[in-house]
Amino acid sequence: MLSILINAYACSPIKGSEPGMAWNWIINLAQDCKLYVITEGEWEKEIEDYLEQHQLKDRIQFYYNPVSEEVQTMCWNQGDWRFYYHYRKWQKSTLNIAQEIIKKEKVDIIHQLNMVGYREPGLLWKINGIPKVWGPIGGFGGVPNNYLALYGKKEALKQSIKQFINMWQVQLPYIKKPIQQVNAIVACNSAAKEVLSAIVKRDIPIISEVGAKLFEDTLIQKDYSAKTLKVIWVGKNDERKALSIAIEVFKQLSDYNIELHVYGIDKKEIASIECSENVTFHGWLAHAEVQDALNNAHLLLFTSLFEATGTAVLEAISMGLPVLCHKTCGQGDIINDTCGFTVEMLGIAHSIQVFKEKIIELHNNRKLLKKLSEGAFDRVEEVSWQSNSSKMLEIYKSLV
Repeated sequence: MLSILINAYACSPIKGSEPGMAWNWIINLAQDCKLYVITEGEWEKEIEDYLEQHQLKDRIQFYYNPVSEEVQTMCWNQGDWRFYYHYRKWQKSTLNIAQEIIKKEKVDIIHQLNMVGYREPGLLWKINGIPKVWGPIGGFGGVPNNYLALYGKKEALKQSIKQFINMWQVQLPYIKKPIQQVNAIVACNSAAKEVLSAIVKRDIPIISEVGAKLFEDTLIQKDYSAKTLKVIWVGKNDERKALSIAIEVFKQLSDYNIELHVYGIDKKEIASIECSENVTFHGWLAHAEVQDALNNAHLLLFTSLFEATGTAVLEAISMGLPVLCHKTCGQGDIINDTCGFTVEMLGIAHSIQVFKEKIIELHNNRKLLKKLSEGAFDRVEEVSWQSNSSKMLEIYKSLV
């Protein structure tokens, strides 16, 4: 059995996003490996309780390197650049912890797991004599210029500057050197692969940073012949999620028996935007309630312009829900013609028109809707946490 030393700043069994991502990787990798994990201490109690309850302490050993509550707050306030100073300090002390672990334990592989962004390479790549893996890595790219009209002037300028910084920053030595030095590097999506392959001058694998959960009990009993086609949109009130595109699509679908159900945003948050009567806002609900909504819908409309991989996409296909999304980021890699449709990012008007056409097509062709739903169940096997873990395990094995 391989022994893996994992650096995962954010890790929690009770959270989503970065902490939940790292936790799911660790739990799945522990099926085949002995793990030593260095993490921040915010969720130490929850982690230790879980390991005790599930009898995993012989397979996973955590080492905690806590920071102050102030730094924790900076971490979760997206865009607070002060965090990176403290994160760098954390990585320096984490390097010391890792070196002490290596003195006492057999370590076959060092894995820099998260944070996922390329700006956060850690320092364990400096350790000699042990193969190193970094990834999945994301954070490259940005909102295309032909979609910046969805933003206010100030935010559009901010996005343009951010894209310029991305192009420049990846060439900085503290980022570029680790990319070149590690033995294996993994991209989280095609955009990341393009940038990273150009730096290392070789082809690199893509493994999504998140995976789909497999439901042993099939919950899904969809009525494909229902008179009303139910479309669901899930996300927060953020311009890059592009809810305004979905709202415009449904203004043009008002003559059809098609409904849009929006989860994660209350109508009061976008009071200035006029919506048609076929759009219903449900606000923030418990995760289980959103899963029920996915289970009762026919289609996920995922209009996001930029992110690593949308977890809503994976949850949708795990429940047999076809997905309609832009051909970009992680969702563009996951969704294919067996489980949905992807739309080229040729401009706002193009997106609205093609989204509308595809929704009408599925409204009128319920056999196709059912076929894509069945395809979603097949696709989820290929992008599950178990599948992702197996791919990473093969990378480990290739290095020892």
